[in-house]
Amino acid sequence: MGQYFTDALPGVRVQPRLRELGYSGRVRLTGGPLAERFDEAAATLMALSPDDILHGFREAAGMPSSGQHLSGWAAPFSHDTLGQWASALARLTAITGEPSYAERGIELVEGWAATTTGLADRLPDNITTYRWEKMLCGAVDLAVLCGWERGLSLATDLTRGALRTWDLRRTRPVPTDFAGNTPDGTLEWYTLSENLYRAALAGGDAELLDAAAMFHYDDFWDRFREAPPTGARWDVPVWLHAYSHVNSFASAAARYAATGEPHLLDVLRNGHDWVTGTQCYATGGYGPGEWTVPHDGTLGRALEWRTDTAEVVCGSWAAFKLSTALACATGEARYLDWAERLVHSGIGAVPAVALDGTSPYYHDYRLGIATMLPFWDAFPCCSGTYFQAVAHLADLVFFESDGGVAVGLYTPARLETTIDGVAVTFDLDADVPSRSTAVLTITAGRPVSHEVRLRVPDWVEIPAVRVDGRSVAASSHDGWLSITRTWGPRSVIEIDLPARLQALPVDEWHPERVALAYGPTVLAQEAQFTRPLQLPEPVEILDVDAVLERVGPMRWTPTSASATAHLRRGGLRPLSTFGYREPYRVYHDGGRSRVI
Repeated sequence: MGQYFTDALPGVRVQPRLRELGYSGRVRLTGGPLAERFDEAAATLMALSPDDILHGFREAAGMPSSGQHLSGWAAPFSHDTLGQWASALARLTAITGEPSYAERGIELVEGWAATTTGLADRLPDNITTYRWEKMLCGAVDLAVLCGWERGLSLATDLTRGALRTWDLRRTRPVPTDFAGNTPDGTLEWYTLSENLYRAALAGGDAELLDAAAMFHYDDFWDRFREAPPTGARWDVPVWLHAYSHVNSFASAAARYAATGEPHLLDVLRNGHDWVTGTQCYATGGYGPGEWTVPHDGTLGRALEWRTDTAEVVCGSWAAFKLSTALACATGEARYLDWAERLVHSGIGAVPAVALDGTSPYYHDYRLGIATMLPFWDAFPCCSGTYFQAVAHLADLVFFESDGGVAVGLYTPARLETTIDGVAVTFDLDADVPSRSTAVLTITAGRPVSHEVRLRVPDWVEIPAVRVDGRSVAASSHDGWLSITRTWGPRSVIEIDLPARLQALPVDEWHPERVALAYGPTVLAQEAQFTRPLQLPEPVEILDVDAVLERVGPMRWTPTSASATAHLRRGGLRPLSTFGYREPYRVYHDGGRSRVI
């Protein structure tokens, strides 16, 4: 079971090159920071009181309630995140097989529905298109991933009520209305098709297909039918809401799964290349001030003053969906590179959402000194997408093809599956990039012949591969190293993924304004009472190893900047190791000797 291209959606018109395995119940994260983050997220979601989440709805409906109001965005009603929490709970059950998560999600959605009357006739006045989309997502995920049949009928009722409630004269977002909130209440309407299509594909009412078509965003998507000629600029509207416009590609992916319209695959490919090529920082985060920006140096200039450099939590969720859909539809490993960067330096480099609603939201990459701060209100939108994105981590590790299994993300994990009627277990032991060798152990009930694909990340030049200690020549295609042979009863594959230090310019207008990365991991300099990093120009020929000395596991210290009586040399370590309010520097201006 998966997001778009899956047997759980019988109406799919597209045969994918790869199929997701994370939501099949066969994949587990078995250790390391991702498994810890996954477990902590699950525990926090289950610790949130259903009575508190539903209290505002029950109170407004005149129903008895023993709960208390949540705070921030969830006061007095929690519909900005309730559907996302239900979605994440559905995904947790699909991944772990533990039914209590889905049961909690159903309790939340059913509890909310019980406070409304005549959903199919009219939505409550406080349900905007933004909130309708969130509730759809929760109901559809519980249906598609956990088999809750009521979820599909609820999706139909919600849709009927919405179409009878809302003024459908939506306007295309423009810089003065960058999220499409005209007429009032139609915020981010262009993300709605995704879950309408998914509900229809899963066997819901056919009218959901018609409803999904009403919310196509062709004004935006059609700009990506063709990539510009080499050296030319993208003809794409900018100064629009960055996260939701990237998220709109998830609707295009769901439409592609439902209709098979070939131009939509071009839209997805080109949309991905536009975002990663013109909108992204080294971390994979994007959207300074939550805007899409023109490809004219604005991205680099934003580092001079924006504290809200990237809406990194919601942005990671949208990127994960687009990357996964493209990897499955095309079979190309390159689409997982963006997701990997965000795993290490995006969603994987923020503090977890706390039980009181304290949530990460923005990343700060300002020059000089930056700090990571929690969002100023409790339970913002990112307190919903955080849990969805963290659940999706398990879906990035293993994929299935007609010929075997592909490894997409190098982190400790286990896959238990069946190939040609034989039970096969894949145990992945990896600590990328701290440890350069990843080990995949294959255990089979009896020897079985199949293909194993190993993703070659964009930060690796030529990986070496060994099987049972002997070097092998793996074939290479679509960004994978492929080995087909008879495996078992126990076989061990080792792949060397040597990382290197890199200086990554923010854009072509600021070639000396760089972030430093080690493999997929962005490094930040400790900034409290330290001298800014000094990098000689030109950065294009900079030997980063000559200006940084490794002093420990994933720790470096500058060699080119001398300390002073007041300023020591600030060491560098992964951005993910910095907590709230701890000052750091992600971007540095090469060639400039600065103290202030």
